Amino acid sequence: MTSRRRSLRLVGDGAAAVVSLWAAFVVRVHLAVPWTRGLLPGDRLRFLSREWLVVLLVQFASLYFFGFYDPPRPRSRSELARRLAAAAVFQAMGLAAWWFLANREFPRSVLLLFVACDFSLLLLWRLLLDRTERRQERRVAIAGGGAAARELALTLAAEPWHGLTVAGWVEVPGEVPREVPGEAEPPALGPRLGTTEDLPALLAAGRIDDILLVGSDDSWQTRLIDGLAGTRPDHTSVLLLPGPFESLIGRMRYRWVHDLPLIEVVRETEWRINWPLKRLLDLAGGAVLLLLSLPVIGLCALAVRLTSPGGVLYRQIRVGRGQKPFTLYKLRTMRLDAEGDSGEVLAQPGDPRLTSIGAFLRRFRLDELPQIFNVLAGSMSLVGPRPERPGFVQRFLKEVPGYAERFSLAPGLTGLAQVNGDYHSSPQNKLRYDLAYMANWTLWLDLSILLRTVKIVLTSQGV
Repeated sequence: MTSRRRSLRLVGDGAAAVVSLWAAFVVRVHLAVPWTRGLLPGDRLRFLSREWLVVLLVQFASLYFFGFYDPPRPRSRSELARRLAAAAVFQAMGLAAWWFLANREFPRSVLLLFVACDFSLLLLWRLLLDRTERRQERRVAIAGGGAAARELALTLAAEPWHGLTVAGWVEVPGEVPREVPGEAEPPALGPRLGTTEDLPALLAAGRIDDILLVGSDDSWQTRLIDGLAGTRPDHTSVLLLPGPFESLIGRMRYRWVHDLPLIEVVRETEWRINWPLKRLLDLAGGAVLLLLSLPVIGLCALAVRLTSPGGVLYRQIRVGRGQKPFTLYKLRTMRLDAEGDSGEVLAQPGDPRLTSIGAFLRRFRLDELPQIFNVLAGSMSLVGPRPERPGFVQRFLKEVPGYAERFSLAPGLTGLAQVNGDYHSSPQNKLRYDLAYMANWTLWLDLSILLRTVKIVLTSQGV
């Protein structure tokens, strides 16, 4: 989304809120509404001059949390209407809470009229924007022919709204693409366009617009990091003397040795210094979350008890920091002995093992609320890599290069992979997010992920 279209969306959304509030007051001042006792006095319009900014901020917040400021992606009209209706209800609840806490007198009929008018204007505005949306197509060449390149090509083909079309692939030195048995024609990567040496000519001829470089998962550097994970002392760092390519990558952390720039690939010392700050956030945030969620946990526990036999809490062994096991707590969402025959398997959409209330709890992540106790106990953090089960960990340690490095941190209630990824995303892709989080951690990144988690829960998306 260009900055111009983003600004246009914000202006239209803000105008819809202010116009709707003004229209709601005008209707109540001049027209009789069936469920009300009479007309409002004209001086009530003064409320608009005091509260328009609050309404504007709540409008932007509601649309943000329901994903309307994410990169544009195709939605059906029914989905658009459903999500706008949910945002409108969320906005009404927010405004009602604000006016109650601020001790402001506000006619309920005006609030209902405002929500109805705002929903209608936003729906028309968004439909108009969707009709005028023009996505610029970019033809890309993928440098590489391995499994990661194929995964990237398949994802781009399945998500064309990104505006990237795979024109083909080029061989990289030292890599020979493996054939995939049974792969449908044409191959996911498209035609072979040559080698990396042919890329300048392809760009000059206008056959491609961009180049996608796919890094190697199984390199000697990755194997080294795997071997060091869990064994190096806290004061150990891993530094890299970059070549021209690595030097072009932005936002790197450097340590200078005379006139040689060394990239800090692993910064264990920094984690040790900042760990108390992260732990303080866990304790403060966990205490607040527990206080706010106790009524919800109680209602959910009652629903689990009434809808299926068995205990309310589900205890499961997961692997935490330093590959040490710990007991994770969840509200039970599956029937008893759900894995008696199958063993450890991931839940699937429409999983028959789920109880009648289990699918609802999982959709809105309510089953994970008891993990707040894990956060307060220190076995988990609010933000970090998601904890996996021992069987999956042993498999991924063998199959996914670099997987051991993610256990340098305590697992999290949410994480970068959860707010950016998909539930069925590959372990390799989730690891990319986990390592990116480790390399770029700041307190503000944690707060940003927590804020985005609220949006994920409200829209029932993410991992």
